[in-house]
Amino acid sequence: MSKTTSAPKEDALQTVSRLLDVGKLDTLYRDLYLQRAYELMEPSLSYAHYTQIKESVASLGWVERQLKAAVERGDWAKTRELTERVRTLKGTAAAGGDRMRIAAALYEEAADIPIDPFSPGLHAFVGGTTQRLQQMQDQAIEQLATLARLDPARKDFYKRRGSAFQTLSVKAPAADQPQEKKPTVTAAQLQQQALEALESGNLSQLDQVARQLLEKPAAEEAKQEPAEIKLAEAAELGDDLLYEFSLATLAAASRFGLAPARTASRRQLAYLIPHGWQPQFLKEEIKRRSKDQIERLSYPAGTADPQKEAIEFFLLNPFITSGGTRYQVCLVVEDLLLEDFAEPEPKTKLPRTDLLAALGLESRWGLSRIDIENALLQHGPRLLEDELALDPEAFRLVAIPADIYTHLAAGHGWGQKEMWTHFDGYRVREDGKLHALAGGDQRFGGTHDVVSFNPAYTQEKVLARFAVVQRRRMMTWHRN
Repeated sequence: MSKTTSAPKEDALQTVSRLLDVGKLDTLYRDLYLQRAYELMEPSLSYAHYTQIKESVASLGWVERQLKAAVERGDWAKTRELTERVRTLKGTAAAGGDRMRIAAALYEEAADIPIDPFSPGLHAFVGGTTQRLQQMQDQAIEQLATLARLDPARKDFYKRRGSAFQTLSVKAPAADQPQEKKPTVTAAQLQQQALEALESGNLSQLDQVARQLLEKPAAEEAKQEPAEIKLAEAAELGDDLLYEFSLATLAAASRFGLAPARTASRRQLAYLIPHGWQPQFLKEEIKRRSKDQIERLSYPAGTADPQKEAIEFFLLNPFITSGGTRYQVCLVVEDLLLEDFAEPEPKTKLPRTDLLAALGLESRWGLSRIDIENALLQHGPRLLEDELALDPEAFRLVAIPADIYTHLAAGHGWGQKEMWTHFDGYRVREDGKLHALAGGDQRFGGTHDVVSFNPAYTQEKVLARFAVVQRRRMMTWHRN
């Protein structure tokens, strides 16, 4: 991507606003839209300046109370001083306007990961009927075309993303579409209609109602039959994610504590994927029946109970990556860069590495997921491009994904301590709220332990470990 940071000054605020909007639709590349938004916002309203203004405006109530006290005690010199200060603070607040609103969305809401409405099944959480998804697709295409005009320094990137949306085939499964509910007529109501028809002498209507009453018990019995569990489509795993890092990248990665790693193929587990979560699982009865079905599946010899429990957890619940896309375990061979240090004892003081410094983090212990996402969104793309000589459109710096941790844990001695490690991604609850993933506590399954918690949760025994992964592992519709 071009490093040019200039954009027509009069359009900068409008451009930032559109970058924020399109990032909610093109969620996998939202980090790159936000990176550009940070660059454009900095000259107009830096984070430090935004914080200063916000704190000043927040003090307005306190100053007004001081002014009232000065008037009540007749301290007119202080009254004049505080009056001028109130006038200045109100002027600052009024002058901020849209600029402060957009800055707040950029600086304070970036870690609120949006759910990709186009990823398989996730439309259920965003009200995504086919018509609504098509409207979102049109909005993304329009926004990207406008950005290409407003921000020529990045127009090639916007055009590539626009082309991807042009080829996107949008359709929410018919079974998942909201259906209009027909009013339910009870047997008692039909009986009352029959009596009214008899009293009025309308034998034709009486015969019709009697026919409905005869059919109703059979219809109710059919309604009570359990719904059929439909498996998802067979998984298309695609090619292995092979990549040969340059010597320059490897040398730079080493300075940041990142080492190359390659996973082994686990394609033999692809038969499990069709049993994974889909919108019909939002019905508790279907989810329960699917759980029973999964428990009867066969597993490779030597699969331990904690591993089976982890597989069941990932199959029965919806998950997203930090890019908002549907998270599914990556079963192909994959090349990546990884912080491969030995797992420390809980709360052990660890050195502040160059990577932590580049991310603006003081420690890797006790971080909330909000802290981690903000650091990665603000600094990740720049670090990849400027320091590691990697294309941020093709790579992404993330907390280590759960499947990579689990797969590589035995070889690195991970999962043997009473501590958790942050995992990239989130569990999507039925209300659409996100719970951040972590795991690896020896007490609860070690390498196969997976938990989820509020993104704001902090605990001194939760560790951050980072990886540079290929963005392709996070793709869903983008590959089609």
